[in-house]
Amino acid sequence: MRKQQNVWGIEHRTATQIPAMNETEPSSAVLDFMKWLKSKNIKTKNCTTIDIGCGKGRNAIYLAKKGLHVYAIDYIDYALEILKYRALQNKVHSRITTIHADIDKVWPFENNYFDFAIDNFSSIDIETKSGRKIYKKELLRTLKPNGFALVSVVSTQDEVERKLMITKPGKERNSSLWPDTNKFQKNYDEEELRSFYKNFKILELKKIHKTATKMNKTYIVENFWLILQKTVQ
Repeated sequence: MRKQQNVWGIEHRTATQIPAMNETEPSSAVLDFMKWLKSKNIKTKNCTTIDIGCGKGRNAIYLAKKGLHVYAIDYIDYALEILKYRALQNKVHSRITTIHADIDKVWPFENNYFDFAIDNFSSIDIETKSGRKIYKKELLRTLKPNGFALVSVVSTQDEVERKLMITKPGKERNSSLWPDTNKFQKNYDEEELRSFYKNFKILELKKIHKTATKMNKTYIVENFWLILQKTVQ
């Protein structure tokens, strides 16, 4: 992931292709996940969660404010330093632990460690199938039995990605390389998504349409929003 790491290191500093990189408000996907947990009367306060590919911490800080203990993992030092500063400003630094690590390698946590996990468009940037399999294995390993994970990925029917998969395809099916940076992105159709997460119980799977700005263009995106559960074997 060294090439991807360089791309993201620059993007975190410039937000050239993804202006939302500088946002401080939590993502709508995470807000909806918390609403879903509340609707099911699932306790969250003082529970542990991992924010996978946390970036500058907009979701980690929100979750910490809600009383969760957050482990924020990313491989961009600059982003983690911004997260620490913002956490201190928001007085939630005692509830956030930052971890500098690759998400496509073994995670530095024990089995059955987390009550919840957040993957908000992070694993789609793992540029190898083997790396994504490791990520999935680690997600399953570190979630507690009956624990929940939120996963957001981009649909193959997304307007921009549908074009890029033709004009700038990646090396595997349903993938693209972004113009200028050659950032890799893995996109999913529903069948492939269900197959990839077959080791989990899929509790919710929805298509989300909303406005977003990427690569100097504002358009309606199409994403998948999933809630997974680690079932007791």
